[in-house]
Amino acid sequence: MTANSDRLKNDKLQHHVELPDLHVLHLFHVFLNATENWAFNLIHHLPNVQTTIASKRFIPCNFYSSDFEFIEFPFKKIDNPKRLLGLKMANGLTGFFQRFYPGYIASNIDKCDLMHSHFAVVGWEYMKLAKRLNIPHIVSFYGADYEHYPYLQPVWHKRYQQLFKSADLFLCEGTHGARILKKIGCPPEKIQVARLGVEVQHIAFQNRVKNSGELNLLQIATMTEKKGHIHSVKAFVLALKNAPNMTLTLVGKDKNSLKPTLEKIIKTEKCEDRVFFLDQIDFNHLHDFMKNYHVFIHPSQFTDEKDCEGGAPIVLLDAQATGMPVISTTHCDIPDEIIHHQTGLLSPEKDTSDLSVSIQKFYHMDQTEFDSYAKNGRTHVEQHYDIASNAKRLRDIYDEVLADRIS
Repeated sequence: MTANSDRLKNDKLQHHVELPDLHVLHLFHVFLNATENWAFNLIHHLPNVQTTIASKRFIPCNFYSSDFEFIEFPFKKIDNPKRLLGLKMANGLTGFFQRFYPGYIASNIDKCDLMHSHFAVVGWEYMKLAKRLNIPHIVSFYGADYEHYPYLQPVWHKRYQQLFKSADLFLCEGTHGARILKKIGCPPEKIQVARLGVEVQHIAFQNRVKNSGELNLLQIATMTEKKGHIHSVKAFVLALKNAPNMTLTLVGKDKNSLKPTLEKIIKTEKCEDRVFFLDQIDFNHLHDFMKNYHVFIHPSQFTDEKDCEGGAPIVLLDAQATGMPVISTTHCDIPDEIIHHQTGLLSPEKDTSDLSVSIQKFYHMDQTEFDSYAKNGRTHVEQHYDIASNAKRLRDIYDEVLADRIS
C-alpha cells in the first residue's frame, strides 16, 4: 500500500469510526490514477459510506484502497500498441461481452442504496442498471461531457435529454458547470454544485522568498491543447523582454505531440536556457517539488473541438495550498478557484499579451505583496476546497436524494 493510501486509511480510522450506513456504487469507464486524483479523494473521504467501484477497465495505480470493493469484469481488453491481428480480434470479442457488464454488476453487488456515475457518457450507459436495482442515480459532469462529446457526436444531444429525464440528480464542480447544464436542457431542480478539493491539512505552507526582479514559473499538466501550454510559452517569451531574470518549467507528458512546437518557439527566441521540460514527477512529492517555484501558470482554454476543463484543474488548489499564487484564465470554473487580484491573476482565454502582463506583474512584485497573494490563496483553499468538508457535503447530497426518493 502506498504512503498516500496509508494516510487516507488513517484519516478514516481517526475521523470516521462509525460503521458505514450507506452503500454507494461508483461507476467509471476507466479507473486509473489520472481520474482518481480528483474523484478518488472525494469518494474516499465520504463519511460512513461503503464504496464499490465498477469499471470496464481497471488500471493499477497508487489510488487503490483496501476500504473499497471492486467489481471487475472477467473479460478485459489488452493494451496492444502494435495492434497485432490476434489481440485486436480478442479485444473486439471482449467489447462484445462487455455489453453484459451491467448485468454482471447487478448479480455481484450484495447491497446498494445509491448509484453515482462519473462522466455523463457513463451515466447514460448505465441508466437501465439504476432502474434494475431500483435505486437513485446521480451523474457527475466533467470537462469533455459538457460540449466536447455532443460536438464530436451530435447523437449525444438526444442522449443527454434521455439522461436528464432518467437520473435523479446532476453534479458539477462549480457555477459555470451549473449554467451549462441548465443551458443544454437539464432541469434546474436536478442540478447541484459538488466541489472537489485537496487534503489541506496534509499540505505544508511554504514561505517563499520573492524579490522584485526575479520569477520562477511552473506549469504541471499533461500536454494537451486545453491546458494552454502554447500560451504559457508565448507569454513567457514576450515577458522576457522586460523581465529577463525568469525561468519556466513545464511538467507533463506530451500526449498530443505539442512539445516540438513549443521547442521551436523557444529555439527561435533563443531562450533554451530559460525553459525546462520534465515528463513527470511523483505525485507523493508534488507539494515538496512546488516549493522551488514562485508562481504557478495554467492558461486553460476551449479547444476547437469544444473540449474544456469543465470545472477547474485540482492542481491549482494544490499550488495555492502551498502558498503559490496562480496565473490562469477566466475559463470554466477557474474563477471559483482563483480569485483575481487576491490569490492570483486571470486573463481572457488565449490572450497571450494579457498573460504576459500578469507574468511581469509578479516578476516586479516585492515580498510584501507576494506574501499577501500567497496567504490569501491558502486561506481560500482552506475555506472552500478542503476535501473532508466537501466530501461531507456530497454525503449530505446523497441523503437528500434518498429522502426525496422515499417521499
